[in-house]
Amino acid sequence: MSDNANRGGRGGRGGFRGDRGGDRGGRGGGRGGNRSRGDSQSGRGGGHLRGGYQSRGGDQARGGGPPRGGGGFRGGPSVDMAVRGGNPDNTPPETGGVYLRDKPILAPDASVTNAENTLVQQTKGKIIDGMPGRTGYGTKGRVIVLRTNYFQLQTAFETNNPEAPLYRYDVDITGDVSRPKRRRLLSQIVADARFNGVSVATDGARIIVTTAKIELGSWATGDSMLLADPSATSPDATGTVPAHVQAARARYTIRFKVDYITSYTLSQMISYLRSTSATAIYDARGDLIQLLNIIMCKRPSTIGDVTAVAGNKFYPNQVHPGKKYMALGGGLTALRGYYSSVRPAVGRILLNLNVSTGAFYNNDSIITLISQSGKGSLSLQEAFIRMLKVEVSYKPSKGDAFTKVKTIIGFAPGPDKKALKRKRFGNSKETRFSYTDASTGKVIDTSVFDYFRTHHGITLAQPDRPVLNVGTRADPQYVPQELCKVLPGQRYGRLLSGDQTTNMLAFAARYPNKNAQSIVDEGLRLMGLQHPDINLQALTVQPFGFSVKTEMLTVPGRILPTPQVKYGKATVNVRNGSWNCDKQTFVRAARFANWAALKLDIGNTPAMVESPNPENLRERDMKNAPGTIDELARYLRNYGIIMGTYGGLGSRRLLETTIENRDANDKILIEIFEFQKKKGCNMLFIVLAKVDKWLYARIKVFGDTKYGIHTICAVGSKLQKGKNQGMYMGNLALKFNIKGGGVNHTVPGAMIAPMDEKTMLMGIDVTHPSPGSSAGAPSIACVVASEDHFLCQWPGSIRKQKGKQEMVGEERRDGDMVNGLVEMVIERLRHWQKKHSNALPAKIIVYRDGVSEGQYALVLEKELPSFETAFKQLYGAQQKWPKMAIIVVGKRHHTRFYPTKQEDADYNERAPDRSSWNCIPGTVVDRGITGRTYHEFYLQAHQGLQGTARSAHYVVIKDDLKFTADALEQLTHNLCYLFSRATKAVSVVPPAYYADILAERGRAYLFTTLQEDHGVSEGSLVSGGGDEWDGSVHPDLRNSTWYV
Repeated sequence: MSDNANRGGRGGRGGFRGDRGGDRGGRGGGRGGNRSRGDSQSGRGGGHLRGGYQSRGGDQARGGGPPRGGGGFRGGPSVDMAVRGGNPDNTPPETGGVYLRDKPILAPDASVTNAENTLVQQTKGKIIDGMPGRTGYGTKGRVIVLRTNYFQLQTAFETNNPEAPLYRYDVDITGDVSRPKRRRLLSQIVADARFNGVSVATDGARIIVTTAKIELGSWATGDSMLLADPSATSPDATGTVPAHVQAARARYTIRFKVDYITSYTLSQMISYLRSTSATAIYDARGDLIQLLNIIMCKRPSTIGDVTAVAGNKFYPNQVHPGKKYMALGGGLTALRGYYSSVRPAVGRILLNLNVSTGAFYNNDSIITLISQSGKGSLSLQEAFIRMLKVEVSYKPSKGDAFTKVKTIIGFAPGPDKKALKRKRFGNSKETRFSYTDASTGKVIDTSVFDYFRTHHGITLAQPDRPVLNVGTRADPQYVPQELCKVLPGQRYGRLLSGDQTTNMLAFAARYPNKNAQSIVDEGLRLMGLQHPDINLQALTVQPFGFSVKTEMLTVPGRILPTPQVKYGKATVNVRNGSWNCDKQTFVRAARFANWAALKLDIGNTPAMVESPNPENLRERDMKNAPGTIDELARYLRNYGIIMGTYGGLGSRRLLETTIENRDANDKILIEIFEFQKKKGCNMLFIVLAKVDKWLYARIKVFGDTKYGIHTICAVGSKLQKGKNQGMYMGNLALKFNIKGGGVNHTVPGAMIAPMDEKTMLMGIDVTHPSPGSSAGAPSIACVVASEDHFLCQWPGSIRKQKGKQEMVGEERRDGDMVNGLVEMVIERLRHWQKKHSNALPAKIIVYRDGVSEGQYALVLEKELPSFETAFKQLYGAQQKWPKMAIIVVGKRHHTRFYPTKQEDADYNERAPDRSSWNCIPGTVVDRGITGRTYHEFYLQAHQGLQGTARSAHYVVIKDDLKFTADALEQLTHNLCYLFSRATKAVSVVPPAYYADILAERGRAYLFTTLQEDHGVSEGSLVSGGGDEWDGSVHPDLRNSTWYV
């Protein structure tokens, strides 16, 4: 755990957080003692590492053949997040390089550049759709050409061919109909004879798009349709339809109405995108892009062995002959697929195509899957398989065997016998139900075991296993486990374990050139846009009036100048976004009046080696525990940190950290902290026996919120490891100095006008409950802010708010509505005031994390008024308010860039095997793929050491400061070198990064509620959690950067 001192990338928050010191895809942490690099754990993302996450590389996916039908989409809400590509475990190692190195480099489209230059003259200084127009394009830095994973759509209008309108219809379904039933209904509707001779596509939920107007007939006023049930039974020998079949048909008969909405022509969209007027309007642009996405996704969504997730991610699943996969362990498999999105840009419509990697359940028998999961308790097993679709094999007393598809609701409840202690789950002999005999009319009470033996001739081989409920809680239907097999292509949407995360990243890590090749080859083929033998587009998209060019676009980019980095003694050499702080002193040293160390054993596992066994440890590793702490103190002093009175090395032993022992372990932790508090300790260094997420979370709860003692945790095996110990100690020193109020390093000239020393930087983020969190679990909202011109200390404010609420604002607290954002902004401004002789900042720049493209306006509508309320309280009249800029930071996008020349790539001739072939740190793109009017840009500030690096996307949604493109791009780049917990540039600007880290700390405070991922609500499973956190931080810490 090491208090994540060595984090080099933003890992998933699930089983693994990743080394977060540097780039989110690189190696970790600062280089304290020597030039050796840090760890190479490499997750990215901002959300939790769940069972699907967007990857940067990919491999083969099956394409070919005509599309099947007009069907809809599968899948549910997306929880995927972008990571790297990877190569299958059965292929030889891949080699890096420049994609299409020996091919001519097509120049970026000059007509687009000219249109951008003309349009920006109209957008400068204007407010367009409530947001500031683009002020210009950047010019600073060395100009380069990059490829990007975008492909141009070419309409019939653009090629001077006749175009046909696209017609939209909406299907209004009566009643509460599940998404799977909606998809089946829409698929049957578009297969109707009314659509003969017409090209048609559907989103499987509501929308149908056609190339001709159809006669609706009875559909216009209301009709019904019986869904085809592939597992339905036939009439018996007498021709009688059984009563239960009649009831099923009634349930599967759905009433609906079809409404014609309107028609669109692609020429209207192209004319709008080509317009050089800032005030040009095409109100239907969003609706038309939606239809184009539906058309684009028709092909992969109708291939039976391809799983669709969220409508635009497609995974060739376990039964697909061209699948790319890797076993993750724990009953899960990683599958590689593709993400697709149609987007408007200046003068043209583009397709963004990226590789997606997700975790899926193994398609084995349910008994095998449960065994593979490694879940020890029945409660965890039930949570793991809940809502899985299984194929149930039946054998009736008469007739042929048949199967049905069912959804697991959970295990059957145990027998309710007053004389015995109630079992939570029942097996096939214990689980009983009643049914009416069709021949006699009698009500018969029976067990599941007896029913299957009598009615299906099946004597269960494993009757002691819990029975599955495949009905509902109110109307259960029971089947034995041994008759069920998991259907392929079912995505796992919860947190991955640490080992699964490691395997996922190993599968996903690919060089950028291989990533690009996969997108162009297998990705386009899967989407129905390319085939070696036939013109596949003639069957897929051309009937709808457009085609897609199959070469990646090239766009202009620039490499910005590298900032200088200065420590107390000297300016250090920065190379590829990294530097070494060995033999340096910090700019401003922290001071700890009283500190102590604690060795925390767990069960029989010691935290530190006190009497090393020469047979197991090399001589350089043979350091006893007190000597190791002395060595740490020496490193801290060498960096200039003033360590006051040392309270010595204590030792305590916890019980094994099982759920049953949590209350007892909490008592031990409370004793530890109460003892240290009485001694006046303000920094406690804790050496842990092993990584344990619950224990780490509890230490932070007690230290941060209950007792006000800074804590830093390290795992003993890492702390005592001779190799690279200097680097590890240096990483710890970075954190000691930040927590103690110090300044690690500075970037001379980091502030670029209009920013100055009277400018406060803020970061805002919100993190939400993960799948499997407790019912009613809250979201965590955070605001961090700078306190001076050093930009090293980032005290923060944190609040709980309603779960899944993205905007920070009003919440109900103690019966009253309270605006949490107003409170947090005031807290940060008051703290600035104390640091600046009662003066408030004259300017505020906010970097807002975690907001999707569709929510930009919501930030201005919901969050900006909270700032204004705070300003009114502290500044008074509006003319005294600070000037303000709000910049949204996007991390979860699917845009990737690829160098076109070796000199523009991260390539080291002396160490080719350590070359990533990514873009060079400082690469910025603000042309070619950006929108018409917004001030936006992509910046890769960090060195992407593995896989395909992902730039951060910045969009200005408010700007009283009138930033030029060059000023904002260089400022943001400079700030990425001021992340104090690392000796390298980070991929996301520090205000947003720190807000994300603080939000993660909030998740630790609510570990049982948010992170445990039991998926169950029984109180017996959350012993030791209770009311984990009241939302506050101890007063002794709240104005420090305690959370790093």
